Amino acid sequence: MLLVAFQSVFAQQHEPLKAKIDSNELDESQVPVLVNKIESYNFAIDRNRFLLQRGYDISAIELALPGLEKKVKGFKSRFEKNSSKMNLRSLNSSVILLAEVSENLSDYKTTLSGYAEQLSKSNADLKKILKDQSLQVEVEDSTLKTQLRDILLEGKKLATEQLKTLTRINLLNSRISVAFLQTKNLASDMQYLSISKKINMWSREEAPLLKARPAEYEDSFFKIVGNAFQRSARIIKIYLSGKISVVMLSLFIFGILTAWMISNMRRIKKMDDAVSILRQAKFLNRSVVVASLFAFFTYVPFLFGNPTMSMLHTIELLRLLTLCFLLPPFLTRQAKLLWFGLVGLWIFYAVDDILLDSAFGERWALFIAGILLLVLCVKVFRGKLHLFKDLEPSSGTKTLAVFTGILVILSLIFNLTGRLSLAKIFGVSGVQCLMLGITLKVFCNIVLEAIYIQTEAYQSSRFSDFINYKSLQHRLQRYLWVLASLVFFISFVRSMTLYDLLTTTTANFFYETRSIGSYKFTFASIAIFICIIWLSSIISSFISFFFGHEQAVTGGKRTGLNSMMLLIRLAIWTVGFLIAVAAAGIPIDKLSIMLGALGVGIGFGLQNIVNNLVSGVIIAFERPIQIGDQIEIGTKSGVVKEIGVRSSKIHSAEGSDIIVPNGDLLSQHLINWTMQNRSKRVEFTVGVPYSADVESVRQLIADTLAQNEKVLKLPKPLIILQDFGEYAVGVRTLIWVADLSVAGEVRTEAMIDVKKALTDAGIGLQIRPLS
Repeated sequence: MLLVAFQSVFAQQHEPLKAKIDSNELDESQVPVLVNKIESYNFAIDRNRFLLQRGYDISAIELALPGLEKKVKGFKSRFEKNSSKMNLRSLNSSVILLAEVSENLSDYKTTLSGYAEQLSKSNADLKKILKDQSLQVEVEDSTLKTQLRDILLEGKKLATEQLKTLTRINLLNSRISVAFLQTKNLASDMQYLSISKKINMWSREEAPLLKARPAEYEDSFFKIVGNAFQRSARIIKIYLSGKISVVMLSLFIFGILTAWMISNMRRIKKMDDAVSILRQAKFLNRSVVVASLFAFFTYVPFLFGNPTMSMLHTIELLRLLTLCFLLPPFLTRQAKLLWFGLVGLWIFYAVDDILLDSAFGERWALFIAGILLLVLCVKVFRGKLHLFKDLEPSSGTKTLAVFTGILVILSLIFNLTGRLSLAKIFGVSGVQCLMLGITLKVFCNIVLEAIYIQTEAYQSSRFSDFINYKSLQHRLQRYLWVLASLVFFISFVRSMTLYDLLTTTTANFFYETRSIGSYKFTFASIAIFICIIWLSSIISSFISFFFGHEQAVTGGKRTGLNSMMLLIRLAIWTVGFLIAVAAAGIPIDKLSIMLGALGVGIGFGLQNIVNNLVSGVIIAFERPIQIGDQIEIGTKSGVVKEIGVRSSKIHSAEGSDIIVPNGDLLSQHLINWTMQNRSKRVEFTVGVPYSADVESVRQLIADTLAQNEKVLKLPKPLIILQDFGEYAVGVRTLIWVADLSVAGEVRTEAMIDVKKALTDAGIGLQIRPLS
């Protein structure tokens, strides 16, 4: 495109040069124009040569493609040879691996297509340079003649190199297209075979267990186990080779979390009460690294998305090893026997799940394992055994045992009737459910312990206050168990080979276009909208907490931070709403319709709400009140605790919180005792006899108040005669106190001191005599 622009400029601005060139003549006045043109062409040729050398690097694709082609060829040969023997697990693993290969091929194809398009345009522009007649003109200057010759030579050489590179790219793209098509066809055939096997697995596949004979099976149980291990190792190697970025990300997360927990534990151990604190962190106190590894092996399968069953079982085995280190000290003696029995059953079912062929010994081993697992479930359900010590028992243990028992019974029935695929699926799902229940219980405890250690390690930190363990423990437990239930459901669906069906159904549900009138939407857009609004509220609450308005109220200090916080929160809500609208794909014209409908709603019934919202914004800018102010509005009085968007909170002297709409704060008479400062004037009146020297009484009261440090010297206490009563002369005393929160206490002390001083001076307080 740059070359085309150069040619256009010269064609428009230098028509005289073109005429001279057509006549193969060039006078001296046209030489500068030709020189400029030569320079521009040289720049364009050099730039395209640089792009050819650096911008179209296909060496990485050339190195990777043979490996991908070899994988596709290997999949194809194994499928053609063993398709009749492949079970659902092996078919699912193969489809996942083929999807990885297909994704890589698709990325390479997109890259090469872009290279080819750019290179074709560049070559076409270069050919236009070589065909430019101005480069064929005869010139007398030898330097200029050499430059013209060099441009033609360099241009032709570059054009040849471009064509060679373009040929390499096209050939490579053709190989990728062939491999991509083979991958798609092979994956389609495997998916079709998988569907066929899922349909046929409900019918009898082999002879009933009691009628089965060893001669009916080609290979022994140990031989097919060895073959399964070799094949699983190849599958894991192939799968991980395409997931290097995910592996690095998961290791990075593991390193960060482990370092965080180790740092907190070291900080705790330096404290005086370390023993009592660590007594609450059972699993982390046993081993931080092993606990972190256990957590890593719990969440890492979800980072991979949809791993193969061989990969999944390998991760689960590593997780089980860490659990065997962490859990036994917290199990009773009988529970330990059950636990290690469950571990043995899980290992057998995991091995059985990756077998490609069936064997006579496998079927009987599967039956015996089912009986043992059923007995274990019965023991757990009866509940006569105490399973845990120093750990709270789970309320769902019996329910989980019943659910597992039902799956095991179905597995036994399917095995007896010759439906081996169903027997393996239900057996594996049963033991997985029981093991996953234990895993998630320990995982939730480790998460709570990590948060507890954080709060104890940084007790004075504002962030630790935000995640205060005592106040958030029950809520965190509820959230964690909801998350654990979701994880349990996904894992169960995956073990039942229904994960693809779940993802497809979920995707169709969320991304299917629906309409209300002329407006079209998807549930995915609604979910995105709600999530962003929810995230905005979380950020708003986080900022509200860190401004520390609760501490301001507790300490009795006036602060203007809440007004700024209110504006920031409004800005967060506004930006969050706009981002949510954009992310959800709501058209602006539809949004205007919504705002118009909202305006109608405001006109009919939302006046008060909008009035309060606008009043909140006005309060934030005008600041008639701030956090910590002592105010009175109507018959209500107290300390301002929070200034919200719609309403504000006033903490009364009786201990109650009064919710006042912001509109009332602006529309009613508001008394703010602390708008300028926190000082307050208090007063009291004493009655002295008519016989007393009033001037001496005043001086005595003034001297007494001067000795009280809590009474302000400025403004000076005022002592005046109030009135001449029927029995006494009223002396009124007015004093100022620095902080209104202690005004009552100071007034009481002053009255006591004055009474004592008057009594000591022989002046009694006059009272009405008894009749």
